[in-house]
Amino acid sequence: MNLPNLLTLSRIVMCIVFVALLSVPQGYAKWQPRAWEVGYVLAVLTGFTDFLDGYYARKLNLVTEFGKFLDPLSDKVFAVAGFVVLTDKGIVPCWTTVVLLSREFLVQGLREMATNSGKTIPVSYLGKVKTTMQMLCLALGGAMMVDWVPGDLWGARIVWDTFLGLTVGITVYTCAQYLRVASDIIMKDM
Repeated sequence: MNLPNLLTLSRIVMCIVFVALLSVPQGYAKWQPRAWEVGYVLAVLTGFTDFLDGYYARKLNLVTEFGKFLDPLSDKVFAVAGFVVLTDKGIVPCWTTVVLLSREFLVQGLREMATNSGKTIPVSYLGKVKTTMQMLCLALGGAMMVDWVPGDLWGARIVWDTFLGLTVGITVYTCAQYLRVASDIIMKDM
């Protein structure tokens, strides 16, 4: 297994670890705040592997079909894990997480339909922007969760709400883009 694919696969494994650390109930033990901080740092490092795997795959000419399949999947696992944790902690509204995750599952399903039809749906530029915004959103929300950015600070709350709203907006927009690109495949099967 090459380095980029190893980094991509490690993202899924690290998701399990950071979710476990961030799931320690508040007040459960005196080490709980430290567990959340370690989980948060691990989540940030996990998100950074998304940049690294693509960078090394292109730089070292190690782009593989396995990597093309696994990278978007591991991005989705990361997004699901992060937004579920932030919803559980009351930082992200439940409806927002449902919108974000519905888009991820829908696009993954469209890609599978395309593959079954002998076609591919490439990742769009805005799809990459959406992933970056989601990861930044998770980083900011996580920082609020561990109190490194006080969520009750008026300015921080405005920045958070605005950024979360923009992230939801680009998520919905890119979903519509993928539906348009895949419309011929969808109509063929209806």
